[in-house]
Amino acid sequence: MINPDEQASLEEERRFLLESLRDLEREHVAGDIDDEDYRVLKNGYVHRAAQIIKVLDAGVDAREARPGASMKRKLGVVATVALIAGASGWFVAQQSGQRLPGQTISGGIEDSTASMLSQARALNFSEPKTAIDLYSKILALNPDHVEALTYRSWLIALVARDAPDDMRILAFAAATQGLDRAIGVEPDYPDAHCFLGIVRFRLAGDAAGAKEQLDICAAMNPPAEVMGFVDSIRAEVDTALNQ
Repeated sequence: MINPDEQASLEEERRFLLESLRDLEREHVAGDIDDEDYRVLKNGYVHRAAQIIKVLDAGVDAREARPGASMKRKLGVVATVALIAGASGWFVAQQSGQRLPGQTISGGIEDSTASMLSQARALNFSEPKTAIDLYSKILALNPDHVEALTYRSWLIALVARDAPDDMRILAFAAATQGLDRAIGVEPDYPDAHCFLGIVRFRLAGDAAGAKEQLDICAAMNPPAEVMGFVDSIRAEVDTALNQ
């Protein structure tokens, strides 16, 4: 079992690595780091962060080799990778030219966006993969669309919650990057603050960071359905902070 001092040290290193992943994504998007350096650094951060999460979750040194994953687990990894890849925009370019059901070739950008947004809202929880694709298409047309940024990021986090640790790290980086961008575009949009708080707690175990965002969210009087998610987790966050 790991002792409290080692646990605190590992939690701090995990926080540093996750913040570093977010910073690395921003630098890469801005063109401040080349593709090879980005790949090497990201692989290193993800690998080490996954090790730390295993240790913290198990309470023991879980860095030893594990038995091969089952076929069901492997298929889950593939599905999660596809979701995160699509949500991160890696195949938006391939799909942005495809028409959706009910969308005309001559329809303007506003009509197209409104149609896709309506479809995505209806599919948020019944078909999250399709909803993520739709939000990605909206963002290909309007990169600053706050609702698309927010709900695409939220769905990534939901889908990846039960994924293997390395996939959760990638999902956390993709989701927080999108939510941070949404907040930067429209700071008064409560949904982004609400979901960022939940993502920080569920995927990173960052109770202090989660509470900050959840308090901002609650003060903004978010929609009832969004506040329902927040209410269900605030007690857990408070308990974690008081331990």
